[in-house]
Amino acid sequence: MVAIDDAVRDRADAMVATLLESVRIPSVSLTGEGIAEEVAFLTARLEHWGFEVRVFPTDRQPIVYGEIGPKDAAFTWLSYGHYDVYPADAGAEGWKTDPWQPVVDGDRIWGRGTGDNKGQHLALLHAIALWRETRGELPIRIKVILEGDEETGSRPLPAFVEKHRDMLRADLCCYSDGPMFPNDQPVLLMGVRGVLGLEFAATGAKRNLHSGNFGGVAPNPTLDLIHLLAEMVDREGRLRVPGAGYADVTVTPSEAAAVQALPLDLEGVMASMGVAPTVEGAGAFHERLMLRPAFNVSGFASGYTGPGHKTIIFREALAKADIRLVGGQDPAAVLAAVRKFAADRGYANIEIRELKSTPASRTSLDDPFVPVVKGAVAKGFGREPLVVPSLGGTTPDYVFTRILGLPSIVVPLAPYDENNHAPNESTKVSLYLAGIRAGMRLIEALGAR
Repeated sequence: MVAIDDAVRDRADAMVATLLESVRIPSVSLTGEGIAEEVAFLTARLEHWGFEVRVFPTDRQPIVYGEIGPKDAAFTWLSYGHYDVYPADAGAEGWKTDPWQPVVDGDRIWGRGTGDNKGQHLALLHAIALWRETRGELPIRIKVILEGDEETGSRPLPAFVEKHRDMLRADLCCYSDGPMFPNDQPVLLMGVRGVLGLEFAATGAKRNLHSGNFGGVAPNPTLDLIHLLAEMVDREGRLRVPGAGYADVTVTPSEAAAVQALPLDLEGVMASMGVAPTVEGAGAFHERLMLRPAFNVSGFASGYTGPGHKTIIFREALAKADIRLVGGQDPAAVLAAVRKFAADRGYANIEIRELKSTPASRTSLDDPFVPVVKGAVAKGFGREPLVVPSLGGTTPDYVFTRILGLPSIVVPLAPYDENNHAPNESTKVSLYLAGIRAGMRLIEALGAR
């Protein structure tokens, strides 16, 4: 049998070329651009690698599903990825390169989707294909879900998983998404925060009013919206909404101990952000990021901001926000709490709409698969991974833990500064190849069970 490290090294250029080919397809779920082409690309690749492939239509983007390995295998690994990417506007956002023409610059690969999530799911798919090429039949059964709606909320995925429970039966869910820790520190993520996307629409008079003629007597939706948002979160960043805030979240002793034990590369964080964190100390930093809800205003529109000055009371104001959910927080209950909070404070002129929602998800830090996955990742990266309670961001992990009842472990393969959803998204060739090695080591370890 060809040694795993040798096999990855010898085929590195070809496997990187596959990623570049995928990134060149602008598969944007928000607009539908490039989706059909990416589905065709994945279907052809999976079939070439020996997968049994089915494409499931949804009311949004198709779900690509593949199975491979002995049907009577004693163990089944379920993996997941998403082929859709976030929109990119090269002209308006300040990209250094064309987001749809990937550029390899030393160890970096620049382009939309390199980190989120094409470079991550393709690494695991290459691990499976390379095992079969160099070692023959897989020792386990592997099932793979590739969805096309993650960037717009994964709305078709729960119904798909619910409908196909029997088809998706497995022993472990393990997939790659999100960033690693600074300095390419590998981690095992034992959960994810959820997300509730909101839109706040404030209205006032039926038309824009002159602030001299009506200032002080007419309602001001811009100020109303500013006041509501400010009341929802304190100056320390803590969400103050009863039923949705800090006081409503339970942190277990093992989770609290885990975040206190995690290191913090403060210089790495500051280099990535360009500013200092708003909390001090490693424990507080990780607890706030992984185990506490967070409120973010992602957009605000009202009034005139062009040249000169217009003394106008604008008749409407709009804000978009997201709340990162943790633990057992239910998105519907949090939405109801936010609406009640606004109503109780007299903001009858502000309509609060739900844009998307994904529950949080958690797998026990003591799950018996932790040492198995940890050992495979350590061999793949040549470095011991940290076991982390939660990703700060969101994936649809709950469909695996809550609907299928599986333990789920996320192994990020993108660098800490991947800049997903932002200009100049990137990954690293070295991490992509390490992910392939880790995937092959995981097949080896799971087969040994």
